[in-house]
Amino acid sequence: MQYFPAGALGDWMEQIESNRMGTLEICLNAGSTSYDPKTNLIFMPYVFETWDEARAAIGTEGWLTPIFDDLYSKIGLKVLGIYLNAWDGMAFTKRVDKVPTTPAEFKGIKMRVPAIRIFELYIPALGFISTPIAFSETFTALQTGIVDARSACPAVEAYVMRDALKSFVLTRDAFEYWFLTMNKGLWDKLSKEDQAILLKSADQVMADQAVAAEKDEMGFMEKLKAEGITVKQVNSAEWKESARLVRANAWPKIETELLGSELMEKVKARATKID
Repeated sequence: MQYFPAGALGDWMEQIESNRMGTLEICLNAGSTSYDPKTNLIFMPYVFETWDEARAAIGTEGWLTPIFDDLYSKIGLKVLGIYLNAWDGMAFTKRVDKVPTTPAEFKGIKMRVPAIRIFELYIPALGFISTPIAFSETFTALQTGIVDARSACPAVEAYVMRDALKSFVLTRDAFEYWFLTMNKGLWDKLSKEDQAILLKSADQVMADQAVAAEKDEMGFMEKLKAEGITVKQVNSAEWKESARLVRANAWPKIETELLGSELMEKVKARATKID
């Protein structure tokens, strides 16, 4: 096995396409929503509230892995495992005086979102003014005032953009994870014994990462504090207040436009229960 780090084989979209075609046999990469609207499930908001719930969803025994395996098999990929990275948070510039944690405080803030449809549906439901901006232009947009804040922001990315920020809130509105995938044609040619070895190994690596990721996240929040950035985490009541709003106003649109009723019912059955 040869390992190619740091984008040596192209950007993430090029690598996914190479993995589909078989030029790359195995790939650890971000997911793509380009091939099937149902894969917007990658960024489904307010499904999990805790790390333990996210960890329980992955692995061969988790409920999320077979769903993505089915979706990705249609584009020529076998999902060996889901690699947990971090919760999404929201980062705010000095133009936002109070550090907001609830929808009442979110209202009217100009928020950068990725140019991905699911964000365009649920971020406005929280009260933000949604502005799609490419990642490469986000830092400049924060500096110049095109936007007041950015979403889809794990702690590590807030740290990278810390010079443009005043505060960071771990909102836990969505979870960022990658996929360990294998070319489906190659997978189908393997013996059952070899398939079992790969899945068992992937389960162990993904489980180890799922523990390490939480520690990494806390580490970057401490680094933000050391740089003078105000850091907050929403509490359970604040998370549920936002979740109720998004589930009521954005989930129906997500179901209609992106996921469909069958997939949405699976999500609803597994999502964190809200009283």
